[in-house]
Parts: sequence; structure tokens; C-alpha cells
Amino acid sequence: MAGGLFITLYDENTLQLYLKYGVYGFLMKPVFDEQPSSRSMHYAALADYACSREGSHVFFFLKRKIVYGGTVNGSSDFASFYLNGNTSPLGRKANAPLFWDESPRYKPTDKAGVFNVNGVPKSQPYILLFDAVEGLTGRYISSDDLYFELGKYPYPLPSNTIQGMSFCTLTPGETNSALQLCKESNHSYEDESIEENSMGARKVLFKPELLEWDGFINEAHLEFSLLANIEPLKHLLADDSFIMCRQVPISPFKPFQIDRADICLYSASRSIHNGTIPNVIVELKKDRANFHAYNQVSRYLMWLEKICSPADFETILPLIIAPSFYINPEKIDGTYINKIVMYSLDSQIIYTI
Repeated sequence: MAGGLFITLYDENTLQLYLKYGVYGFLMKPVFDEQPSSRSMHYAALADYACSREGSHVFFFLKRKIVYGGTVNGSSDFASFYLNGNTSPLGRKANAPLFWDESPRYKPTDKAGVFNVNGVPKSQPYILLFDAVEGLTGRYISSDDLYFELGKYPYPLPSNTIQGMSFCTLTPGETNSALQLCKESNHSYEDESIEENSMGARKVLFKPELLEWDGFINEAHLEFSLLANIEPLKHLLADDSFIMCRQVPISPFKPFQIDRADICLYSASRSIHNGTIPNVIVELKKDRANFHAYNQVSRYLMWLEKICSPADFETILPLIIAPSFYINPEKIDGTYINKIVMYSLDSQIIYTI
């Protein structure tokens, strides 16, 4: 069982280029300061990359078609992406070379790896590399094929709540469904790309040593750090092998404001509902957590208890991760007080009410 990455593209030339070279790089605002601002989406985008591991499946979403890309290469132990040049704090820290540059496709600037898109400077500081799968890469299905298949689950999943997003992670269950449908498909993109590019020989793979466990600028920064290297949480987990997703809907269908868990972990050996329900749910707080975080997790559990068997629900581990806690007992729903685990990153102990 493996996870998947669901990537939205907007034109066929870009799709053909990425399929040809086995590469994907999200267009991001370059960061030449020590850190992006606390309101920046930099780490939110990077947290998606942090869910990747060697073997993760890449799917591109273009014009109501879902196209299979290949399998991520890099590392199976930590986040599997490459640092591309000096337009990010991590790239500068690792002294990473610029090995992939799409500047010629846009309007180059006088800074290496930085180009203008509709008048806005962009770069590609983080790159996913994926290997083609013979007989499968380039095959596609209609998006309806996938959504009809996923319609058997009476709850929202990341792929059918992607509207307005350019990238999302897929649960193992969604990945398996999309993969099987692509294998059965008779439709395939041929390599007709007239665009050429080149890829540098030296590439720097992300390493956990680049992480700093303090000074988080926002919760997405903390989310990225834990997804990139889950080691600090492993002593809390019964299983040692998980597929990771982020911003997963844990909620009934709603017209808006669907509840999303920050991090969800799916056991490779003990799947729930074919890998569409997480075994571990993690709610994160950059600062001290209070009753709001606790009640949010209680809402997740209230919904999961309705859609899971008692035996499956019993195995689900809900975690709240924060530097510290102050939970007013009078302001919480105590239904799940013996189930929710609160872990302090600062003191590295479990907090009890």
C-alpha cells in the first residue's frame, strides 16, 4: 500500500514536459530573506512535498483527466524531494545547485532560477522526481471515473475536495482506486512534447538534518517539519510504517468549511475502510493549545465513531501536538477524555487534564 500525490496542471505542454523528464516543481515566490513571513503559504506548499516518500504515486489532474505520472524516487525514511537552487531557506542552508530551470518557458530575470509569470516573480525551489512505470505512465482516466468509484464512501476525501487547490495528498484508498483505474484504461498520452529542457547532474535530496525544531513561523512550518521526519512522534505510535496525508477532511459533506485534520497517518498493515480512514489523527498548534484544539479533535472523533465499526474506532489514535497546554475542563466535551492524547513538544511528556 502506498500514498499518492494529486497535482493540478493547466496546460498540456507542461504535462508533456513533466512526463518526459519525470519532474514536478510547484511555482513559488522566491524567498531571499532568512524566512518567509508568517502569512506566507511557503510552508503550506512544502508540507505537501513532505508527505512524499519513495514509491509514492504521482497523478496529474488536467482538464477533467487524471494522468498517471510514476513513482517518487528519493527516500523511504523521510520526505522525498530535492532542493533546487538558493531561492529558499532550505536550499541556501544545503548549498543546493539549480538543477532544473523553467525560466526559458516564461520571462527570465537576472537571478538564476527566478522568472516572471504574469508579472509576478516565481521559482521552483523544491522538486519532485519520479520514475516512469512501463506501460502505465501517461495513461489517463476521466475524473468522473475516479469520483464514481470513490462515491461508495459516504464521506469526503482529499481528491474530491481539491477545488481551489493546486496540490493535495491522496489517502492509500484513493491511490489504489486511481491506480487500478489507470491500469485498466486504454487511453494514453504519447510523448509529443516539442519542449526541451536539461537537468543538472548534481541534485541535493532533502535531509532531516536541515530541520530546526524551534522558531516555527506558523503552524504549517511545524506541520512540514513533522511530516518531513516523523521520528519525534514514533514513540507514541504502535505501528512503524505509515502513509502520510495532510489537511484531510474528517467531516460529513458540507457546502463549505469542511473540518480538516492537519496530519493523518494510515497504517500500511492495519488499514481502515480500505485505507480511506486514518489510524492516527494529529492536530497541531504552534503555540500553547487550549480547549479549542481539544474540542476540534472531539468533533473528528464524533464523526469517525459514526462511520467506523466499534472495533476500528477503538484503534484510532487522536493526538494533539503543541509546545504546551492549558485545557479548562469546564470548556470541553469529556466524551473522549480517555482517548485523546496530548503531547508537549517542549517538555516531551503527555499532558493530562
